[in-house]
Parts: sequence; structure tokens; C-alpha cells
Amino acid sequence: MKKLEVVIPIVIGLGLFILLYNSGLLSVERSLTTLAEKYLEYIPDASSIYTSMAFEVVTAVIWDQRGFDTYFETSVLFFAIIATLAIASKLEDIIGERRSLTIIVRLVTRILAPIIVVVSISIALHGHITPGGGFQGGAVFVIAPLLLMLAYTSDWIRSRGFTDRKLLLLRGLGVTLIALAGLIPVVYSYTTNINAYLFQNQAKPDSFFNYPAYLQTPISTILVSGTIMLLNILEFIAVLTGFTLAFYYLTREFEKRGGGE
Repeated sequence: MKKLEVVIPIVIGLGLFILLYNSGLLSVERSLTTLAEKYLEYIPDASSIYTSMAFEVVTAVIWDQRGFDTYFETSVLFFAIIATLAIASKLEDIIGERRSLTIIVRLVTRILAPIIVVVSISIALHGHITPGGGFQGGAVFVIAPLLLMLAYTSDWIRSRGFTDRKLLLLRGLGVTLIALAGLIPVVYSYTTNINAYLFQNQAKPDSFFNYPAYLQTPISTILVSGTIMLLNILEFIAVLTGFTLAFYYLTREFEKRGGGE
């Protein structure tokens, strides 16, 4: 019986591999779809009428080509976190003495946490020119407060002034500003009679509306890709605050059950 428990999964796995390979789904020689070729060709090209003024095509598609859809995905995550917090807030407060971990763990955490924060900010700010973006940066950032809560207990969050109300307010602010940035083209369209679309970033063949692609500073010219850099920053704030809140309640529940001792 023990041999069969090992042999059967291997046989099934090999069978699935052969089936997928013969069907062409695992072939490395598959060509790109026409739509993918268009995205890769036009989005980074500043002279194209379909450009998003961003070198990172995935981020450009997320915020420019399908920004309306992305906002609804962010909203779903926002409401899911609110529902989770509404349930978690009904839990009893932590009972008993809460203890932080050893000095070695706390020292390593103090060293790693700032590095994680810096890396996450870099990922968010450069999401329009390199792989990354607001969601990825926020997901990386939340590792820092999670480590600090595990090393110093969940009181670390509150003792630094990051109450659940403040974090939830910041998350709501981030989502709201994303919506406002997406609405500006529509408002502009109604006030000037110039055609523009919801969440439009750069000019399109039938619309000349566009956000500035570059930011002029006394030191240099910075590529911001219209709203893409701004939306990445706002998404970064929304994600890091939402996940930090979720991990705060999870850590508190973990401590209540004796995991913090």
C-alpha cells in the first residue's frame, strides 16, 4: 500500500505532463497572441498613439489599458479587509501576559525591518519602469510590521501610534484618491467638451486628454508616466495599511491563544 501511495501520484503526474505537452500547452515555442504583441510594441513607444509612457508593460496594462477593472479589484480587497476587521474586532482582548521574543530575534528584526521598508518603497516608486508596482511594494512592506509584531508582540503597532482606526483611514484615503484620479478625465470631458475616458492616462486615437508624462524638477526630468506613478503610490498605501491591519488582528489572536509566550 505504501508503494502504491508513491507510485500512483507519479504515474498521474507523468500522464498529465504528457497530455499537456502533446496538446502544446507546455511548448516553449508558442508564439505571442496578437494583442500581446501590440502591447509590447506600442505601450513603451512614446511616439505611438497607444502609448502609456511606461517601460513596464504589465503595470501600464493594469493602470492604463484596464484601469477601471483594476480599481474594482482594489475595491473588492478593501471591502474584504473591512469585513475581516469587523469580525476580528468582536474577538476578546488578549488574555494573560504577552512576551516578546529573545534579544537576538529582536535585534535581527530591527536591522531587517528598515531594509524591507526601503525595498518596498523602491518597488512602488519604480513600478512604471521596472517590474513591481503599488500592490507588490505594499505586499513587501507589510513583512516589516509583521516581523516587528512577532518579535515585540502586537502592542508594537499601537505603541507607535498606528491604531487600527488610523490605518483604516489611510487605506480608505488611498482607495478614494485612486477613484478621484480616475474620475478627473471624465470631469474634464464634461467641462471642456473634449472626449476623455474613465481612468484614462495618456492620449488615445479619439481622445487628446492626457496627464503629464514627465515631472520637471530643478535637478532633472523624472518620468512619472502620467497617473501610473501616482496610482502606484496610492495603491502602495492602500495595500500596506490593509494587510498590516489584517496581520495585526491575526497576531493578536495568535497571542491570545498562547502563541506569544
